Amino acid sequence: MWLGITVSSMTQADQAIQRGVALSSSVPAVEALRARIRAQSKTVAKHIEADPESKAFIDDWASPEPITG
Repeated sequence: MWLGITVSSMTQADQAIQRGVALSSSVPAVEALRARIRAQSKTVAKHIEADPESKAFIDDWASPEPITG
């Protein structure tokens, strides 16, 4: 635990800083990519909420089929 944060919730950069390891140039690139993915995910979620057809598709697609035996 570092500053009250568990290692599993820390970014790679935070973990490297805690260990005193020099950051590679790829860590900021990975974090930038993750930020873009999060932003795009928010855009998609807003679209699904606003569009009834998309919402119906996701509601149907995300609902598991009951297992019958």
